[in-house]
Amino acid sequence: MSKIPKELIKVVDVNIGEKEIEEVIKVVKSKNLTEGKNTHEFELKFAKFTGAKYATTVVNGTSALHLALTALGIGPGDEVITTPFTFIAASNAITFNGAIPIFVDVDKHTYNIDPEKIREAITDKTKAIMPVHIFGNPSNMKEIMEIANEHDLKVIEDCAQAHDAKISGKHVGNFGTLGVFSFYGTKNLIGGEGGAILSNDDDLHEKIESLKNHGRNPNGGYNHYQIGYNYRITEMSAAIMNVQMDRAREILDRRHQNGVLYRKLLDDQDGIKIQKLLPNHSHSDYVFAPVITKKDITPQKIISYLKKKNIASRIIYSILSYQQPCYTNISEWIFAKIVNYPDYTKVSCPNAEYIASHHFELPMVSTLSDENIFHIVDSVKFFLDSESI
Repeated sequence: MSKIPKELIKVVDVNIGEKEIEEVIKVVKSKNLTEGKNTHEFELKFAKFTGAKYATTVVNGTSALHLALTALGIGPGDEVITTPFTFIAASNAITFNGAIPIFVDVDKHTYNIDPEKIREAITDKTKAIMPVHIFGNPSNMKEIMEIANEHDLKVIEDCAQAHDAKISGKHVGNFGTLGVFSFYGTKNLIGGEGGAILSNDDDLHEKIESLKNHGRNPNGGYNHYQIGYNYRITEMSAAIMNVQMDRAREILDRRHQNGVLYRKLLDDQDGIKIQKLLPNHSHSDYVFAPVITKKDITPQKIISYLKKKNIASRIIYSILSYQQPCYTNISEWIFAKIVNYPDYTKVSCPNAEYIASHHFELPMVSTLSDENIFHIVDSVKFFLDSESI
C-alpha cells in the first residue's frame, strides 16, 4: 500500500490563482460591476474555444437552460425528453415554462441518455430533447440528432459538466440547436457562478441576448420588445472566467491527464466498472465515478474506507430527478393548475436507478498529482480485493 498523505485529497478544490484575484480587485476598484468589458471579452474567448459562432453569458447554468427553452418557444404542456441521472436544474428548467419533463433511462455503460429510449418516448406533444453530457462524457449526439431531425425536434445540449468534451474534435454544444454551460464554483472552468449559451444561429442569438436583458433590443435603453428576464452576469464573475479561459489549457490538460491515468489503472478492476466513452468521444474529465458491481459492497462502505486513507469521496446523484419530492409532489407546482403532469411515482429507469445507488466519486481536480492518483487507486484496489476474500 502507498503512504497515506498528510492532507486530505479533495473531491472539490477550486483552481484559483493570483491573476483571478487581481482581476476581481480591478473590477471592484473600477466601480463598473455590471455586464461590461470582461463579460464581452469572455464571450469572444469562449465562442472561439468551443468553435461556436456566438456565446452569450448569463448569471448561471440554470438560467441558461431556462433561456434556451424559452428562446425555442417551449411552453405549457410541451414535452421535453431528458435524463433523470443529473443535477435537478435540467428538469427544473423545463418546468419553469410549464413544460413537462419526460424522463427516460440511460445507457448502463456511458451513464448518458439512451437514444432508443428517447425514440420510444416521443409523442405528438414532444417538442425537444435535452441530453446531458453527464460527468463530462459526451452523449451519443449522432443518434440523438438523427432522431431529432426525423421528428422535427429541438435539441438543447446540457454541457454544464462538459468543458472541453468533444466528438471527433468538435466541441459539445455545437451539435444541438443550442448548447448550455455552467461556470459554477465546482466546474472545470469557474466563475463562482455564471453560465453561457452557445448558438450558431443569428436570430436565436439575438433573441437570447434580448431575453436575458428584460427584452431590450441590442441598443439597450428603456424600450422592451418582449417579456424578458434579468439574467445578466456580474463583471466580477466574468473577470474570473476571463482569466480561467486564459489558463484553460493548463487547468483542463491536467484533468485530462488524471482521467487517462484513472482509466488506465482501473479499466479492468474487478468489483467496479468505469464510465465508458463511445468511439471518437473525448471526456471533459469533470467527474470520475465508478459503479460498484459487487452486491455485498455499498458506496458508503468504500467511501468510509477511503476517508481513513485521507481520500475524499462521495455519492453525487443518489436520488434521481423523478424521485425528488418536488416531482413526486408535482401537483403542488404552480403550473400543475393548467398542465397535466405525469405521475412521477410510476416512472422507472432501471439503469439510472442502479447507477444512482451504486456509484461513488473519486477526486479528479486539477490540483491532483500522479502520486495522489496512485494512492487513490491503490486504496480502491486494496479495498475491493480485501472485500472479495
